[in-house]
Amino acid sequence: MSVYQTLTETLQKIKRSEERLTMLIENKASLEAKVREKKAALDKENYDVEKLEGLSLEGFVHLLKGTLIDKLDKEEREAMVAKNQYEIACQELDVCLKEISLCRDRLKEKFTIERQYLDFIESEEKKILDIDSNDSKQVKTIIDQVYYNNEVLREIREAKEAGDQLKEAFNCILESFSSADDLGIIDILENGLLVSDCGHESVKKTNEQLVLIQQNIRRYHIEVMDVLGVTDLHLDISRLLVFSDCFLVRVIEGDELSEKLDGAVELIKEMMRHIDESLLILDQKRNEIKIEIEGLKKSKVQLVESYLNQIGGIHEKSS
Repeated sequence: MSVYQTLTETLQKIKRSEERLTMLIENKASLEAKVREKKAALDKENYDVEKLEGLSLEGFVHLLKGTLIDKLDKEEREAMVAKNQYEIACQELDVCLKEISLCRDRLKEKFTIERQYLDFIESEEKKILDIDSNDSKQVKTIIDQVYYNNEVLREIREAKEAGDQLKEAFNCILESFSSADDLGIIDILENGLLVSDCGHESVKKTNEQLVLIQQNIRRYHIEVMDVLGVTDLHLDISRLLVFSDCFLVRVIEGDELSEKLDGAVELIKEMMRHIDESLLILDQKRNEIKIEIEGLKKSKVQLVESYLNQIGGIHEKSS
């Protein structure tokens, strides 16, 4: 028997064991319920016997009637039947549990056999690629498709990383705007004395963050466009640039500053929503591609299997 035939038969046995195990597990639940039911019936019959033997009120009544022996004999027979039924149910459950254990033991080699099978298929795949045939052309086509899809997955990964970095940059500037709002309140209380010193530092920090955001947006645009072909992600921050001017004014009306900063925060949150939407689309596309890759791999294995079946799987003989 060839290696291919041996591995194929072993995998078929494993598959049958999996199917059998599923059925046994379902059967186990019903058998456990049956055991509980029979145990309850046995307990009831034993209790009836004990009542009569202990001369309970019911037993005393039968004693007066002269029917105690007959009643006790009847209850003992019923208890014996219940005991037999309980023991049979326990035996059935025990057989089921032992078979479940055997199936699980057989399935322990599943991963090893599957790995051996895939390694063998891969070695045969290389042989097919050296043959100028329709099978080899189809295998090559699938290999090219898998390679292309893996490249798309890499681009999606890079796009998601760029999106996460952009969201982090937006969160940083939101913190700066929050600090700016606090600075405006202090400035009114201190008659503008703090803005002169603190304002320039805030301007510098905010401008640095805006430059970083511009860089991240350009990168994100490029990465997402590579994957989705989207050219407009609604991430224009030109309107944000005017807010850095707020820090240059020596004395600012609190309401005016808060109004401008509230507008900036809403603008950033809107852009972050666009980022989340595009990230969600990237996740969906990634999942679709992963499913497609798995399908291609299965198709490739089926092609190799078909080829091996045609030639009888005789490339390698098992010892």
